[in-house]
Amino acid sequence: MPFNASQIRPITRIKWGLFRFLERLSDLRGNSTAGHLELKPPEQPLQSLWVFVSTIGELNAIDPLLHEIITRLPQLKLVLITDHPHYRDSYLARYPAAEVCVTRGHGTDAATLAKHYPPKLLVVAEIPCWPTDAPCRFSFAFLLEAKQAGATTWLVNSWLYHYQPPSRMDVIERKLFQRDFLRAFDAIGVQTKETLQQLLAAGADPKRVHVTGNIKFDAMHRNDWSPANARSPAMLSALIASVRPVIVTGCITNYAEQEMVLDAFVTMREHHPDALLILAPRHPEVVERMQMLRKFLEQRKLPAVFKSTLTDVPIPGPIACLVLDTMGELRDFYAAATVTHVGVDHNVLEPLGFGKPVTVGQGWNTTYPSYPVYRALMNSAALLEANDAGRLSAHWLQLLDQPDRYQERMIATTKTLNDLRGAVARHLAQLEPMLT
Repeated sequence: MPFNASQIRPITRIKWGLFRFLERLSDLRGNSTAGHLELKPPEQPLQSLWVFVSTIGELNAIDPLLHEIITRLPQLKLVLITDHPHYRDSYLARYPAAEVCVTRGHGTDAATLAKHYPPKLLVVAEIPCWPTDAPCRFSFAFLLEAKQAGATTWLVNSWLYHYQPPSRMDVIERKLFQRDFLRAFDAIGVQTKETLQQLLAAGADPKRVHVTGNIKFDAMHRNDWSPANARSPAMLSALIASVRPVIVTGCITNYAEQEMVLDAFVTMREHHPDALLILAPRHPEVVERMQMLRKFLEQRKLPAVFKSTLTDVPIPGPIACLVLDTMGELRDFYAAATVTHVGVDHNVLEPLGFGKPVTVGQGWNTTYPSYPVYRALMNSAALLEANDAGRLSAHWLQLLDQPDRYQERMIATTKTLNDLRGAVARHLAQLEPMLT
């Protein structure tokens, strides 16, 4: 049976009262989580489906599961909760009828959201499995408000980063509520047996935790994709119709990797002078990072344009590099690629879902949820890895000039991917009795 408000332990309520007192004291000292709520109140309260998705990556990852939930509960108002305001437009492009709640996890924010959009179901996507574990912030306040509203709560596609709390208040929150956080979920679907054991050791209820696998393997299917449904249909249609080799490089985070990609492209252009590089950097909202990228492009004399400055028109022929400095478009541009490259620690399944060859760099973090996917696909020879620009350009040239060799790899890749699918069905089986 679902955990409900009456099952909140008296000791938990006492601890929460203490924490809220400390939170208010922290507010007087400039609490960084306070004063950031962005929410459009409805004319009257709307019973809702709360979904915490910190980034567009988490939304993409659980997309097939979320569609199944919405189909079963169409009467609920979808509320997407995030701690990153720059993803708002991307979320609304995917789910136009949704309300987006931007918050850093303050207790007052949770109470305000529950007042205007009382939840029937809360879904927390992938992270965090306990307070302040991951590079995002979903506080215990939202779980507690959901339970007090009588909502069913569900942690899906779960993974642990083992991050240390970044602030004093976060340290206190984890010490007070780590076990309560886990026990407040009616169901937890985890990606691996290792995560299962770690959550059980931290106090999760064994009856509520199950290994369901990684939904990203189900989310990679893109048979229904069309440029007509993308944000830039004219640009994408022109790219697909073009004979230009198109290299799409996604989630290129650090400067060293950006330079490796650019140097590899310069070398590759000696053989394919009409090639186009589409480079999607991480965190394009950070001005300093974009200034540095402009400098890298100028140093290599690569004619470039930034997507944020363009309307939806074909990319001019003289342009060698399109910087994809917008949010939520990378997956669509993978569809127009000839060859793709995915930045270290990021999602290689999106380009593979379009049947595109993928290269990667070295140095993947074993604690990231992308690592098991990367490792499985490296073992099946689905990915080509490079540690310098020379090796990377050689991979790209081989894939452009000898495409038949990649098709041999795809046979093993397809089998590996088929074996790893099914997480959506396993998640739904876990919670089906509660989706009423």
